[in-house]
Amino acid sequence: MEHGGPIIRYRTALELQGESDIGRIDSLRKELLSEGLVRTWLGNLRPSFGPNDLHHSKPEAYENAMGKLYEFGLRRGVKALDKRTEPFRRWLAGQLGLSEGERAKLFFPVFYWTLVAAFLSMTGYSDDEAVYHVIRHRLEQVYPFARRGDLSDVYVPQDSFPGFPKAFRGKPLINPELIPGGEMALPSIHDVNAFLHSEPVMEDPALRRKVETVAGLILKPEYQELPEGYGVIRDERNGRYYAAGWSVHLPGFLGQNVQAKDFGRLLLRMSVLSRSRTAREHPWFERSLQILQGYRTDEGLIRFPGVFMPKSETGYWVWGRRMGLEPGRRTKETLASESIFRYLEITKRSAPSH
Repeated sequence: MEHGGPIIRYRTALELQGESDIGRIDSLRKELLSEGLVRTWLGNLRPSFGPNDLHHSKPEAYENAMGKLYEFGLRRGVKALDKRTEPFRRWLAGQLGLSEGERAKLFFPVFYWTLVAAFLSMTGYSDDEAVYHVIRHRLEQVYPFARRGDLSDVYVPQDSFPGFPKAFRGKPLINPELIPGGEMALPSIHDVNAFLHSEPVMEDPALRRKVETVAGLILKPEYQELPEGYGVIRDERNGRYYAAGWSVHLPGFLGQNVQAKDFGRLLLRMSVLSRSRTAREHPWFERSLQILQGYRTDEGLIRFPGVFMPKSETGYWVWGRRMGLEPGRRTKETLASESIFRYLEITKRSAPSH
């Protein structure tokens, strides 16, 4: 609270200290919304709905803008966020009203609906009717595969169908039976973010058990041994092939060292999976906590090297490429503030009450 900027102070007060004084919260929120980083990323959230507007590495892409606003602590009820997300909430509701024929003309629509719903769930709109509909739909698609737990039939030979592109020869072909109607039964990181941040889902014991089953699948060695990004999918409508992605691979799971380029992704994966009891009780989570604790200083602080939390101009937020919570890291104290907040944000869910 002493050395952090407006973002860290706001989230620390509300999420770690449980601040309840309305006047204090309003004061901290005003500081937050005056912060240049917050204003910049609010401006990046623009009402554009093309595939490259929603899913892309550019800062103006919906997923990156929403990822940063989520990390800045903006949630439903903050007028600036409500105003910026309203077009996306209307868009999602409109998409669900399309006829089957209209949906069939779209490019893998469920992926984009899930992407939009996931970040809305993360920022507090999980009980919005359209958001909840998408999350429940995806949970019911992913859960049967997760419950079966058999990963032996994820892939088929590349020559199972004609015309497999030479450019994809190094990537495996996903079994079309796992992509009915162009919708993967395999979980994506956006599914996991959506499920674990959804209050209506996680507060329903039956639905939460299904989410924990999905978490259990992700934590199986057989899953983590799958190729990152899954592989290639075939569009049964036109016979074309596309690269799939956004698998839920966990840095360090198979015992390998966590490289600097993967540390930001490790922090994000630990943050979301700390919401799952299954994940918190898994050896990977404990080992990962030990990695974080290994950066404790002689003063008793946690301070990760700045290169471990990159602030890239390009890249996907979900991949850990846009980790800055401060406009600059000019001092060791500032870097420690970011590191300590991220560490405590993860470990606060390890208490028995959770």
